[in-house]
Amino acid sequence: MRAAWAWFAGGDGFVLSKVPSEASFLNALGMWVAGMAGVSGFGMTVAASQWWSTSITRVLCVLPLWAVLYCLIERLVLKSFGTSWAWNLVLTVPRLLLSLAIALVIGLPMAQVIYSGSINDELSKTTTSRIHEATNEITRTYVAKVAVAQKEIAAAQAKETRLQRQVTNSRFLADCEAGLATCSQTHKLGRGPFFKRDARRAATAAAELKRARPQIAATIAANRRKVAVWRVAESSQIANRVATIKADRDFLARQAALDRVENASPSVKKYVEFFLAFLIAIDLVALLLKLTHLFSTGGAYERSAAALRANDLVEVHRLQERATVLTHRITLESRAQQDADELRIRGEISRDPEFESDELRLNERPRRRPSVGGPATATPIGD
Repeated sequence: MRAAWAWFAGGDGFVLSKVPSEASFLNALGMWVAGMAGVSGFGMTVAASQWWSTSITRVLCVLPLWAVLYCLIERLVLKSFGTSWAWNLVLTVPRLLLSLAIALVIGLPMAQVIYSGSINDELSKTTTSRIHEATNEITRTYVAKVAVAQKEIAAAQAKETRLQRQVTNSRFLADCEAGLATCSQTHKLGRGPFFKRDARRAATAAAELKRARPQIAATIAANRRKVAVWRVAESSQIANRVATIKADRDFLARQAALDRVENASPSVKKYVEFFLAFLIAIDLVALLLKLTHLFSTGGAYERSAAALRANDLVEVHRLQERATVLTHRITLESRAQQDADELRIRGEISRDPEFESDELRLNERPRRRPSVGGPATATPIGD
């Protein structure tokens, strides 16, 4: 139980049994690390809720996961301290960077929670402005299209009206010449040349109107369909754009709103910077306490751990040397056995009769040969 809390501070029960005076400090430091793991886990849970734009209850699983990870990181860092001051100072650099990263990851979302009222007001203003701009842009686009279609409809209707007016006027003039003296141009009633002229004009205009009416009707109907489709598309695009703009309240949008609030109010910016500095400082308390304890007391725990590691290295050296001796001995024994086997095999071969007779014959053959410089002697064939 002496090393229960000390474990979080990188302590080891066996080493603490050698230096029990360090147990109280390491236990207190371990309590601080465990507490900070819970606080950091809660902060990371709040940050996760802001990242994913959801409630804290839906991301509570982040709290234990980050707390365990934080404890492991802090234990590894604190356990890595030794008796070298230079190494201890170098070891603080990555831990400082990690504290800065944690402060940014946790501090910015928590600042958004703190200033949520101002951020929501800024987002509301921005949303209204964006909706107005988007609506005007979409409306301008479709108003231009509808205007072109309405011009075509108006032109077709004007053409039909003009032809219909020609038919009506020509028929009226023809009727005047036929029986109405008050409006007759000649004041001579009858179906004379003027009547025929006006009648021809009326017939020509009526025929032209009859031929043009299907095309005019088709043009008007097509343009009216286009206008109806464009009206529906305009309403749909405006609704979708408005819904998208209203839903744009994620982490980046809220951070942009917080930046605008900071620019408008410098005191908010100063408070956010102070809050981030506070998170960095509180996260480095364990590291600063460890360094202070090392430099003020000389690091009894670290020296004891170093001495135990040195003893382990001695034992490792002994095992290595023993392995070297055994390897050399086995090599010599193997060579001696090889030499003994070779001598034994040669001795057995030398006692073999067939081997001796063959050896004698091999030794006699050179004696029967004539000398290189002597005269050749003739011997009988029977010999």
